[in-house]
Amino acid sequence: STKPSSASASPRQNPNQKAKIPPHLRQLSRAPVPPPTKTPEELVSLGYIVRRTPSVQLPVYRRWQSGGTRQVVLIKKVDGDRIRLLEDLVQGLGIAREDARINPTTQHIELKGDHFDKARGWLLERGF
Repeated sequence: STKPSSASASPRQNPNQKAKIPPHLRQLSRAPVPPPTKTPEELVSLGYIVRRTPSVQLPVYRRWQSGGTRQVVLIKKVDGDRIRLLEDLVQGLGIAREDARINPTTQHIELKGDHFDKARGWLLERGF
């Protein structure tokens, strides 16, 4: 009996596994975000501030959970009244109150569902 050598056998691809993007085809950076349109003094009057990252991007992130079937949007770098920001987000984005929460450990705002673009757009409209 002849066994195929391990060098000639091709690795099997799992049809349920997402295809990985080769490093040379990956997007290395996000598109630039417009600068804040309000002064820090105007933003302080809101009661909360969402600070930019060191690369001058908005701190809005998409996280996949439950094997890639559930999406959570995170808003980090919030200073001030997080509860007020959460209520303004719920009202401004038109999402259910039970789909938004403040993580008690990290103090990040979490939104259940695909609200990434809406959340970034809302923060830009508000001048952050």
